[in-house]
Amino acid sequence: MADDKNPFMDMFQDFGKSMSIPGPDMSDMMDYHRKNLQAIQAAIQVNTSSAQTLMGKQREALEKTLADISDSVQDASSSGDPAGAMSSSVELAKRTFDTTVQTTTEMAEIIRQGGTDTYDVLKSRVMESVDELTPKDKS
Repeated sequence: MADDKNPFMDMFQDFGKSMSIPGPDMSDMMDYHRKNLQAIQAAIQVNTSSAQTLMGKQREALEKTLADISDSVQDASSSGDPAGAMSSSVELAKRTFDTTVQTTTEMAEIIRQGGTDTYDVLKSRVMESVDELTPKDKS
């Protein structure tokens, strides 16, 4: 039976060992990916905070609208005057519209700021990654 050793393969393996090609530093790779995950986690926290602020604003707007409706209904039922009830309804509609416009503007700003803050966290990590991956001049 022929020997299972292949002299060509042995020669190729010896050649590869003699070149001393460095392998990747696993510690550096793990640190790099750990930083990426931390940046993603920070971005998620910023997004979550923005969403909580937005939900709080929505709850506040709903509570105010319901209180205005309740006050308007009580005023209309206690006055007994149909013209006063109509006037009260018109005022309620105007206040509700104004509040809706103001709240919508504020919520849009919360969403815009949350997106900007999330983008800034991720952009910072990307820029840091580019710097880490850019070869350093050793001269």
